[in-house]
Amino acid sequence: MTLACSRPAGAQWTAGAYVGWTSTAANALTLSRPDSGALVLDTVHYDARAFDAPIYYGYRVGRFFGDRFGVEAELIHLKVYARPPLGHGVESLAISHGLNLVLVNVMLRQRLGGSSSRAWLLVRGGVGPTVPHAESRVDGVAQAQYELGSAGFQGAAGLELRLTGSLFGTAEYKLTTAAPGVSVHGGTIHGRYTSQHVAVGIAWHQR
Repeated sequence: MTLACSRPAGAQWTAGAYVGWTSTAANALTLSRPDSGALVLDTVHYDARAFDAPIYYGYRVGRFFGDRFGVEAELIHLKVYARPPLGHGVESLAISHGLNLVLVNVMLRQRLGGSSSRAWLLVRGGVGPTVPHAESRVDGVAQAQYELGSAGFQGAAGLELRLTGSLFGTAEYKLTTAAPGVSVHGGTIHGRYTSQHVAVGIAWHQR
């Protein structure tokens, strides 16, 4: 979220929202059970289903201090659906109401071209907790819940183009990683989810 505006040296509020597409790398999951210890589910692949309800989305609110530096809060509603078969009694696993990343970002921006240019380059890096909502079926028992997970991280770079007034179009590439554990029947499942995102949206900037 960036801004070309009439007060480039002042503090500016920003807000934006986006949708997009993601790809999460295959990983190994560890199923931990008090009665049987740790069992490894090797090479689990994922589908994104970014446009199936609830869709992939994100939104953010921030503030720039001067021309280039800003901070913001961002929610990324990332989804992962494990492809079967999984094994060890795990019939299905999806974090489809969100491997939600709640991040605090640092932003840096640079106008592309001269002072009349409508385009800005913006990079951001962030860290914050995850709040996963997992849906699972293990040994025939379905379970679903929100939980507080481990820290998540992101790096991102994108472009913003002023459409009119305070409204901007946005396009961005993101890389995120997080390793939350989620509760399932009889235990927990842990894994690291590293995802690439391509997001497009709109942003508003204070003038």
